[in-house]
Amino acid sequence: MFKKVFATFLLAVTLIVAGGQFNRAEAYWGLVVNCREWISLRTYRSTEAPRRTTIPLGEWVWIYNNSYADGFLEAEYNGMHGYVLSAYIKYIKE
Repeated sequence: MFKKVFATFLLAVTLIVAGGQFNRAEAYWGLVVNCREWISLRTYRSTEAPRRTTIPLGEWVWIYNNSYADGFLEAEYNGMHGYVLSAYIKYIKE
């Protein structure tokens, strides 16, 4: 448990020091669609990645202006950062 907390802390510090904070000016609102009940917000771009939380059908998420060839999008939901599959997101540009 301590290793996970420490690793998360180091990652956060690295992002802040490296200027890796998210730029909301290059982001979009996305609506969760095409699922039965919810989608997963994952810790990294893989369906095998641990799930941070679930995002219910019809909820809005903040999608960062990037997509990956593997079908994942960088997203934020309720203050949690992670990755969602693009097939479940309908884009609404802010």
